[in-house]
Amino acid sequence: MKKILFISPYFPPLGGSGVFRGQRLTKYLPEFGFQPVVVHFTGVPDQLEDQSLVQELGPGLVNYPVKFIEPSVRGIKKWLRERRGEGPQEKTLKLTRAERGLFLGLGAWARDRILIPDVAVTWLPMVLPVLDRLVAEHHPLAVFTTSSPETSHVLGWHLKHKYRLPWIADFRDPWTESVRPSPVIWPLRSVEQYLERQTLLNADFVTAYSHGLADLLRQKVPAACHDKFIVFGPAVDIAKFDSIGAADPKFDFLYTGYLDWLYPRELFFALDSVNRKRKEKSQPLLQMGVAGRVGSMTRAFLEKFLDNGWLNLLGYLPHNQTLALLKSARSLVLLHPDHKWWLPGKVAEYLYSGKPILAVINEGELKEIMKKFARVLFLPNDRIELMQKLEKVFELAEEPRELPLEFSALGQAEILADLLNKVINQNNHH
Repeated sequence: MKKILFISPYFPPLGGSGVFRGQRLTKYLPEFGFQPVVVHFTGVPDQLEDQSLVQELGPGLVNYPVKFIEPSVRGIKKWLRERRGEGPQEKTLKLTRAERGLFLGLGAWARDRILIPDVAVTWLPMVLPVLDRLVAEHHPLAVFTTSSPETSHVLGWHLKHKYRLPWIADFRDPWTESVRPSPVIWPLRSVEQYLERQTLLNADFVTAYSHGLADLLRQKVPAACHDKFIVFGPAVDIAKFDSIGAADPKFDFLYTGYLDWLYPRELFFALDSVNRKRKEKSQPLLQMGVAGRVGSMTRAFLEKFLDNGWLNLLGYLPHNQTLALLKSARSLVLLHPDHKWWLPGKVAEYLYSGKPILAVINEGELKEIMKKFARVLFLPNDRIELMQKLEKVFELAEEPRELPLEFSALGQAEILADLLNKVINQNNHH
């Protein structure tokens, strides 16, 4: 089996949306003759975990976790505890007021303006010797890097030049257009733009999570390079999805994934008003579940509805449990911020489920995809219209579970395997 270095900093047992691209490709690439040698973070503080994602990969997984000391108070405290042999503390570390003011305020402000391409640049001194050892030990034929964090692409560029290895750079998010807490200071901004451009010029292929993202990246390089840009976006692990049974309880509306202040919120007011009327008529309340992380501002907003008996904040759940809830729900809710290039990873699972979908989304690539399916009810982020029409989603019929090959994890692994064979053959001819 042909080996490739597979640099995916966020990787199981870490959980969250950022791990699925790497996890699914690693799971299915061996079916097409490639053994990923995965290099990823360990030691990330306060990070969600999902051990079931590791178990899916089985005993054939070849992975090398490399210590990452996050440049933050919580990251340094975690490292010091480990150095002293102390056990893990509670998930959220208690910081003094002075620490919170100095480090989480001024310290984070300076850190985000200085560290490029991102805070993961502090991983380089620890991961570079490991990569040198793995090249000598495994003799990989190619390198695959996925971002964010963009530091993974810096590593890919380094490996390509040092070892003449063909390289595929995968973008799940923009780089210099990403939404950062604080913009990089001016002199370093140009360095970051240089790193981005060199990645796009030197990678043999650039894969992007959406056509909008590919277009955003493609415009940064000459037209002669445009053919190297390939799009494959959200995916569903069909075999896994089909193997999971429906959960109990059965929500009338289910939202899965991250939810923060950028997302539309009028649906919650509308559903609260609808349920007040249902209560007056002694009708059962329409239950909504939110399965995933919720930003602090959004949580404070949603907690106002908890006493009304219809909203259920389930928190972050293992992926198996989320899929089980998805399969039992009457309808699914898709809320989306106004980023035309951004496709949420859950959309493939939503579509494959066959469930009716209530979509509060603006024009863009996501809406164009959703328009191809009859069971999607599009409504604006308008409280009155949502109140009047949200129950119409229950009139939409479920559809058979099927999706084009490019939306499946297995299909995307096949696409990547074809790209890897191309770059390896080209490299051999040189």
